[in-house]
Amino acid sequence: MGRVPPAWFLFFFAPLTAEYVSGSSPYLNPFVVVANLLLYGSGTLLIRELRVRWGKGWLSIFIMAAAYMVAEEGLMLNTLFDPTKNATGRLLGVNWVWLAGMLVVHTLVSIFAPIMLAEAIYDERASESWVRPRYFWWLLVAFASNVFCLGRLIAPTNRPGGVCFLLEIMLIGGCLWLAKSVPAPRAMNAGEPYGRSPAWLYAGSLVGMAVTMVVNFAAPTLAIPAVAKLAVMLGIYLAFLEWLRRSGVFHPRQKPLARFAVASGIISFWVLVSPLTSFSKGNLGPVCFGVLMAVFLAKRCQTVV
Repeated sequence: MGRVPPAWFLFFFAPLTAEYVSGSSPYLNPFVVVANLLLYGSGTLLIRELRVRWGKGWLSIFIMAAAYMVAEEGLMLNTLFDPTKNATGRLLGVNWVWLAGMLVVHTLVSIFAPIMLAEAIYDERASESWVRPRYFWWLLVAFASNVFCLGRLIAPTNRPGGVCFLLEIMLIGGCLWLAKSVPAPRAMNAGEPYGRSPAWLYAGSLVGMAVTMVVNFAAPTLAIPAVAKLAVMLGIYLAFLEWLRRSGVFHPRQKPLARFAVASGIISFWVLVSPLTSFSKGNLGPVCFGVLMAVFLAKRCQTVV
């Protein structure tokens, strides 16, 4: 992609869908822009670098994405534990229904889609490390500083006690250990099929993301037990991941255009709903970012082979 290094592309691209096309962040606050870059950009790059250095596959990405969710929504923003907001299904001090929703969004939108899109665009370097060792540690410092320092400013109240803090750290550490311990992708034969066509993968990913998110938004409002809400939300999410697996998306030798199609399908859902988001937010930000994202994806699609 021109002369833009892949690490810089992923660093700046990672926050766009999750925060700006979705309308989750204010648009004219430079402080928030920097915070999002240090959070999403650094976090996504760190996860990708660990996956590459450990020689693992996409399963490790999803496991580390769960750890990222705990870091952002637990350690930083405290939305997982705040008793005054999103407290549906609250038990043992945890907002379980909200946790399930954040797991879906962050694993698919914040981490998986940006990495898959970047590796499709920079296919010739998809198996390489994009960050030098010393810069890796700077990214880790930036991410941790953002989580622990900025988080205390954004969400200073209703925080759980020290025991919960230790459990969060242990959970993140456990996810990293598990991501490093899962088996590496098996070697594929040259003649082994790649799976579905890019057009099919784009349409399926778009529909799968739409169904997953509609359920994600609707299930918490239903008059059913919290356990049933969790089962429905996580069941649809896992069904979407299984469809991606059966369609060959996680194939180690999947073609760049197919990977681009999957990431674009996930992102396109947010582009399509950006007018509704703009209406609900009362500003044109999501639509503007949605149009820019659609133009970018359309142009890049013509250059990915």
